[in-house]
Amino acid sequence: MTGPTAAGPLAGIRVVEIATFIAAPGGTHLLASQGAEVIKVEDTVVGDPLRMFGSSRGGMSGWFANLNAGKRSLCMDIASEAGREAMADLLATADVFVQAYRPGVADRLGIGEADVRKRNPSIIYVSISGFGRDGPYSNRPAYDAVIQAWTGIAAVQGGDDEPQFVRSFVPDKVTSLTWTQAVCAALFNRERSGVGEHVELSLLDAAVSFMWPDSMMEQVVLADDADHRPNPLYGYKLLRCRDGHVAVMPLTDGQWKGVADAFDRPDLLTDPRFAEGGSRAAHFSEMLDALGEVVADVARDDIVERLIAADVPVAPALRPDEVANDVQVQHTGVIREVDHPIVGRIRQNRPAALFAAGTPELRPAVERGADTDAILAELGMTPDSIAELRTAGIVK
Repeated sequence: MTGPTAAGPLAGIRVVEIATFIAAPGGTHLLASQGAEVIKVEDTVVGDPLRMFGSSRGGMSGWFANLNAGKRSLCMDIASEAGREAMADLLATADVFVQAYRPGVADRLGIGEADVRKRNPSIIYVSISGFGRDGPYSNRPAYDAVIQAWTGIAAVQGGDDEPQFVRSFVPDKVTSLTWTQAVCAALFNRERSGVGEHVELSLLDAAVSFMWPDSMMEQVVLADDADHRPNPLYGYKLLRCRDGHVAVMPLTDGQWKGVADAFDRPDLLTDPRFAEGGSRAAHFSEMLDALGEVVADVARDDIVERLIAADVPVAPALRPDEVANDVQVQHTGVIREVDHPIVGRIRQNRPAALFAAGTPELRPAVERGADTDAILAELGMTPDSIAELRTAGIVK
């Protein structure tokens, strides 16, 4: 369960974000959930397109409402001279700056690392790109689907069949988790040394690193006499039952015996392919096929109940509409219902990591530019100066 509302371990840290979609905003949302003040800078024309994708109400999508909760919004044309000056003033007050432009764009806008560090030497500067700052692909556009294809995720997901996408923005979300971890390390180092850091990463590198230890294990050992044993991931499959699907993973001898006893199938224990752990690993896919035959005519919940009683790892393959109502999910409070002032009643996830001192309570995601005047006033601008910028279309 969540703890009491608290400032969070990153209280007092100001993060400025110029980015859209998920890879950067997902990470800044995580930092906000740990107490950081996050200022999201959006342009005066469209803003973050994620506001418009998926189910929405009042001009804000559910995606945006979840990924941008806890942030303040500044709407400003940073390509204009006055916008650049205001942006420089803002970044002079920041602890962390996150930008996700293609290589070279931030420099042309006057917000490259060298420019920002002139006024703020100790800032943690984060650069996120699709393929990296240099190399043959560096200037190519990249979205999650492109990276899933390029890094082997789709091939692994398809197995021996045609490649398939994972229907979740895995490269984007892995990138967000990777850079936020690196930023926390950089902030820790700055506390000790006073020195700022430039954190650079690409969706390509984050996804390849994420996939390499397990999904790419056949590509690891290069010796000619390597013993290439089956990768159990390639045998992963859900088992079809009478009214749905289940996942069953009996890895130990005790768990395999539990399956045999639960369904009164002593033949599973005498089959030489499955008699002990080594042979089951060597025939992993065949083991799951055998289990599939056992459960084919049994109801999903009956299978789960029997195997839980036998202490066998098992799960029903829940549909999306079942997940939020699962008793354990409800018990932990990882998904909760809240009233959003724009979207209305929504389901929202809380951070998975909880702190004993308490969990910060995030403000709802706001309309584009909702905090523009307040932020500019904090930078020392007068109401008349802000009004002039608004009249000129530089801020909204």
